[in-house]
This record gives sequence, C-alpha cells and structure tokens, in this order.
Amino acid sequence: MAYKKGEDRRQRTLFPDCIDDYVEQDSPVRLMDAFVDRLDMERLGFQRFVPADTGAPGYDPRDLLKLYTYGYYYEVRSSRKLARQCLINIEVMWLLCKLTPDFRTISDFRKDNKEAIEKTFREFNRFCLGEKLFSKSFVSIDGSKFKAVNAKDRNFTLNKLDDRIARLDQNIDRYLRELDEYDAEEGRKLSKEELEHKLEECKERKQRYEGYRELLEQSGDKQISLTDPDSRLMKANEGFCVGYNPQVAVDAESHLIAGFEMTNSPTDHGHVTQLSSEIKQEYEVPVLEATADKGYECPEDHANALASGIVPNVIQRDGSCTEEVKFDYHEAEISDEQKGSTKPEDLKACLEAGVIPDAYKDILTDVKLVEEKSYVADIADSDVLKMTDAEMKAKAAEGYFVRDAERNFIYCPQGHMLRQKSIKRNGMIRYCNKLACKHCKNKCTTADFKEVDFNKDKLIILARGYKPQDSDDSDDGRAKPPRQKRTKEVKKVVKYVLHLDENKMSQRMCLSEHPFGTLKRSLGQYYFLLKGIVKVTAEMALFCLSYNMRRAINMKGVPALVAALR
Repeated sequence: MAYKKGEDRRQRTLFPDCIDDYVEQDSPVRLMDAFVDRLDMERLGFQRFVPADTGAPGYDPRDLLKLYTYGYYYEVRSSRKLARQCLINIEVMWLLCKLTPDFRTISDFRKDNKEAIEKTFREFNRFCLGEKLFSKSFVSIDGSKFKAVNAKDRNFTLNKLDDRIARLDQNIDRYLRELDEYDAEEGRKLSKEELEHKLEECKERKQRYEGYRELLEQSGDKQISLTDPDSRLMKANEGFCVGYNPQVAVDAESHLIAGFEMTNSPTDHGHVTQLSSEIKQEYEVPVLEATADKGYECPEDHANALASGIVPNVIQRDGSCTEEVKFDYHEAEISDEQKGSTKPEDLKACLEAGVIPDAYKDILTDVKLVEEKSYVADIADSDVLKMTDAEMKAKAAEGYFVRDAERNFIYCPQGHMLRQKSIKRNGMIRYCNKLACKHCKNKCTTADFKEVDFNKDKLIILARGYKPQDSDDSDDGRAKPPRQKRTKEVKKVVKYVLHLDENKMSQRMCLSEHPFGTLKRSLGQYYFLLKGIVKVTAEMALFCLSYNMRRAINMKGVPALVAALR
C-alpha cells in the first residue's frame, strides 16, 4: 500500500488558496486580532497611531502589537525570532496580512511603547470584567523572582565591596612583599614581570571597586548592578539571583490575574495595600478581601489596608487566625454617616477614633485604647557627631552599635561595618553584614546575623549582651560602658483584633502559584529580556496578558470572545 502524498511543490495554481482557510475558527490568533482592532490606540498612548503625511509609510502599531501578543502567547519573545515568524508561520502571516517587519522595527516598538503596553493588559482585564469572567470575591497575592539581564558577578553590595577591597589589600601587600624578596629567593613559580602584572591588576580592580563603593555611599543605594541598574540581588528557590520580584494578585474563582506590581524589593513585606487598592478600584467594590502568605507580614501595611477598605487575610507565623492591628489615636466625633461609609477617608477616621466601621463589624473586635511607652537614649547622639572614625570604632568596642550618619553605616562591637539593608514601613533603617557574621561568635543581636534597626535620628544604641552595670568594672576586670540616660515617650494608640478568614487563607497556594507555574514552566517566562524597571514592567504586562488570554479562552472559548468584541 502506498503512502499519502502531498502536492507537488512546483505545481502552479490559477486561483491560490485563501489564507483565511488555513486558520481555524477557534484559533487564539482570531481573539488577538479582534481585541487589538478594538483598542483606542490614541487613548492608550501608542506612538505613531496616526500615519505621517510625508516619508516612507510605516507599520501600523496595531500590527506590531498583534505580533508581540502572539509571540508572548507562544513563547517567541526575541525580536529576531518574531521577524522570522513573519516569514514562516501561516498564523502570523494571517495576523499581519503577510507584512514582514524587520527585527529592529519590532524591537523599537516594544521599547517605545512601554506604558501603552501596560495599559493594554488592563484594557483586556476591563473587557473580561464586562464579560463577568472575574468573580470579584477576593484576590490572592504573591510574588516570585524573575531573572534580569544581569549576572551575579556584575552586582555589588556595599558589604561585598568591603570584603573584596579587604582581600585585594591583602593580595597587594603579599605581591609587594614578594617583589621585595624576589632577588633573595630561588625557584619561584611566578616571574618578576608576572608579579608586577598581577599587582597592577589588583590595584586597578581595587580602584574600580572603591569607585562603586563611593557611588553607593553618595546615592544611598544598597547595591549596584552594572548591566541592568534597576535589578537587585535577591534570594530565590534556586539560590540567589539578580532580578525582580513582581507582585501578582489572582482572582479567586477565575484564576485570572487581576493586577500586578513590578518591584525590585527582595522581600514581599508591605505590598498588600498598594496592589489591592488598584484592584479594588477596578472591581468597584466597597470592601475587597485579600489573602497572602507569611512573607507579607507587616502590621503597618495591614493597618493601611484596613484604612483603604481592604481586609488583609495574611497567614500568621504562629498559625493563629487573629492579628492585632493598631492605629495612632485621634480623638474625634464620628457620625452615623461616617460609620456606615466605605470611603477610605471615613474608614481611617473611624479606626483612628476607636470606632469600628459597619463594614468591619464582623471582622474587627476588642477595641482597646492604650498608652504605649518607649525609651529613647539621648545622651550620646550629640557626642557621636563630634567623633572621629577612630573614636567611633573605640566607642563601638565598648558594646555599642555606633552609626556614622554622614557615610551611612554602623560600627558593631567587633569593629565590622554594617551597611544599610532596607527601610521598614515604620521608617526604621535596617543595617546588616552577613559576610562579617559568618564566623563571629559574639551574639550582638537577637537575629542570626548582625541586623539592627536605627531610627533616622538615632546614632548609638547598646548592643545585646553588653549590659551596663552601676560599677565601671566587671568581675573579670573589663571596663563596662556607662548606663545610657533614657527619655520616656508616651503616645495613645487604638488596638483591634482582626479576625482572619481561615477558608480564604487555605486556598491561597492553589491560587497564587497557578499563574507563576504556567508562566515559568509552561511558557518559559522565568526571565526578562529587557533592562530597567519601566521596560521590564511592559514585558511583565505581556506575560500577564498572554496568561489571561489563555484563561479566558479556557473559560469561554474563542468564538464567544470574538463575538463579544465585535
């Protein structure tokens, strides 16, 4: 029996086949075509949405947007690969009506329309809202690390630079010593010229690292990335990587991505309120419930969320289903209208006055007005400003953390420098030095590493384990630091017990991990091709758009969606 045979490649036909016949009616490209044709390109801010009167004709931005939508849907993101798809892919030929833009035109479109591409994702979400694909019940928030175009060797933190410079100083001293002793020794492994070459390399590298350190100290940044300046070193499941930490909110029932926020923060702390507020506005609901994992634990952010009409069901580290939230007390008369309102300004006024709004009557309980006392050491701060670098080190050796406000680092009792790690939501500045703590046996703080928090106006605090005594000498004869004078501060706060929804928190993992698993594993979108947080935001918008299109097609089908768009 013979095999099936195709047509002769050299056979000519009088009436060519219609290209539309090659594209199935339920093909996703038909949805992409209908969706982009419906967009208002001027309102979204696309460049060259009106053709120029003179010069060679350009490409319609709609056609290039269709090409990128197709590419990110089918794992083809490179501009060169997209240009090739225009020549070999029948669906792309149908989508672009056989246009063949070159790779540079394709690349420039994505670069020049960053904000408009992000708005396109939100426009598709509005269409899905109109089709009632979003449940609007609650959202689950999570973050995931995506690699940037920046190798770890081209990322430097201040602690890393301090360590590298210290090692280079040791190498320079060793090479200088070996050069001095060169004539008196025999049988050396390196020649004099090789030693001089290595010495020059070390000096050049040290000068470059000192330049990076000076730049960081002047700018106040914590790290520098040489290829993608906005990317940051952060811990991922596979170890440390240089990248971004986008925050994604997933709709509970549909699993559609309701919104995202691009960040380069290594942790998830404090990202519930901002992302949820944007989604609440899109959903047009009076109160939005959100759930997140333990990484989002931040009392100040949760209080801000409640004041914005968002209920933060954040999983607690101790496994409990309640959380204490507090607000600075402001005495005020609350009207019944304010109590029944869901406007953020009215919610905040009620919570700060110690009144539970009607919207939270089953969520917040146990109102308490209490006074909080805090002690501030004020004797040594003014003296620290007058200290030299050597005097700061000597003071730190007595059992203090001493802050150099001008250069923005801390001296610990062991003489190591702690650099700024982050600024907390309450304004406290966190300093640490993990490299110095690896082999340090002295427990100066309660953290595993030397992590200490300083108020922006604070310059010296007592280290843990160095308890001042009334006498100047200890039992072993070692001098003890004098007792710090302390000033007591008292302020009134309102405390509430927030009752968390255990059912919503138990669904979190099934919701939050779904999009990231699809994007990273199924679509291979675990890294970015562009540089800079603005461009990366546009690329993340294309990630989320391709994911939401897949979900919408699975829920309703291509023909029904296309009919709704026309």
